[in-house]
Amino acid sequence: MKRLLAAALFSAAVLPAASADRPRVTRAEVANVEKLINTQLASMFPDEPWLLLGYTRGFYVEGTGVVFSAEVNLATGPTISPFSQPPTKEIILAHHAKKVQRVPKLRETMYSVLKSLGTFFPSMPADEQLILAVTILRYPWENAEGLPNQVVMHVPRAKLNDAIARSTALSTLVKAEEY
Repeated sequence: MKRLLAAALFSAAVLPAASADRPRVTRAEVANVEKLINTQLASMFPDEPWLLLGYTRGFYVEGTGVVFSAEVNLATGPTISPFSQPPTKEIILAHHAKKVQRVPKLRETMYSVLKSLGTFFPSMPADEQLILAVTILRYPWENAEGLPNQVVMHVPRAKLNDAIARSTALSTLVKAEEY
């Protein structure tokens, strides 16, 4: 009888603690959104076969929110090897112009991704953030003037859902930073 009572008391103490340790956002929820982000980023420029470099990575940090990170190559450039010539000035200028032209589409896609995240993560606290960071690949020979190396956008989940409900422009609520 004492063992049964001890087991019951132990279960009563451990089960609530175990449920409190469960994250508010599950790994399965994050994995579904990673796939969504991969699809949206890869479809930005269908003519660029190597646009998405690896898969999007996401994770949940309690008290902060959900963070997603991806790396893209906005324009495939010539590779340098012992068997090829270094890129000419003309190639470098054309490559730079192509990337500069594509950065606004990247920003637009990132806003679209954040907007779609408003329907995900229903158990996440409203004051936590939805964060999307995209790193842009740079070649060693490339002219990086005027190009961000990374674009980071974040918004509290409650503000995002409110903006969607009111049809407010996301650009007024999302904090966008470029490095």
